[in-house]
Amino acid sequence: MKLQQLRFFNAICQHQFNVTAAARALCTSQPGVSRQMRLFEDELGLSLFARSGKTLISLTPAGEEILIRCQNVLKEIDNIKAISKDLTKATKGVLNIATTHTQARYVLPPIIKSFHARFPDIKVNLQQNTSLKNVKSTLSGDTDFTIATGEFEYSKGLVKLDCFKWQRLIVVPKNHPLADQKNISLQELAKFPLVVYVYDDQDNSSLVQTFIKAGLDYKIVFTARDSDIIKTYVRSELGVGIIASMAYDKDIDDDLVAIDTKDILPLCSTWIAFHPSLFLRQFMKEFIGLFAPHVSKGQIDTAIDLERESLDPQKVTLPIHAMWHV
Repeated sequence: MKLQQLRFFNAICQHQFNVTAAARALCTSQPGVSRQMRLFEDELGLSLFARSGKTLISLTPAGEEILIRCQNVLKEIDNIKAISKDLTKATKGVLNIATTHTQARYVLPPIIKSFHARFPDIKVNLQQNTSLKNVKSTLSGDTDFTIATGEFEYSKGLVKLDCFKWQRLIVVPKNHPLADQKNISLQELAKFPLVVYVYDDQDNSSLVQTFIKAGLDYKIVFTARDSDIIKTYVRSELGVGIIASMAYDKDIDDDLVAIDTKDILPLCSTWIAFHPSLFLRQFMKEFIGLFAPHVSKGQIDTAIDLERESLDPQKVTLPIHAMWHV
């Protein structure tokens, strides 16, 4: 068994079983990749792929099991390289972060600026997508960190560090019936069409569950990943917007009225997560320190040891940042 075969096998799976695309990504020839896969299967005595003629269709059950172990081996090889770079005090590298638009647009800019000042030769790649796709990218090793909000069943298998809490705001045009009200009940809010963030599991989002638990009918008429898009459609009077508190700027959004929700909607928790097999290079630890300064190195080590468990919420009180008006 050769390390090259593991890399070829992983690349084929990453490129939806397209051998030509995998070969192109690996800067090698398609016949060479196909030959190595035949040798790999012959050595194992197993079929890794379900085929239709010469076309690869999917993984066999054996292939699925071996892919998991293959990816773990490749991650450990990357860790060995990372350890070497850290021990030789290498300051060059790449930090891949998967996150949502709200975090990328409103939370991360000052943190990335401070990080760049400390590590000018570290390139930061931001991948913006839904929380589900972001978590999957970190589970597969395509990104180092996921920054997300909420609780998700599919995030099991990642080390999660709770970072901070934030509040939602209701936003409406100044001529809206709710604009003059300081205290809005959940019953009043439910009477209006809602413009909210898109969720991977909309029915189980904390916003929807709040309405359901109160026994209230509600109507979501528009969803978007981008806070600015939500505000745009609120301005067009499509409905009442519900956005993250940090996404409202009283100067830029002076045509909208922001209304507190602390008495009617639950706080949201943002966390940063990484794969337990990831070797945390020094610049990665520094990034966590900038993003969540209240989390100690000891707590990070404990979370890694527990692998699939978050920090004990009774031991960590999440900060509520004043600039976000929570």
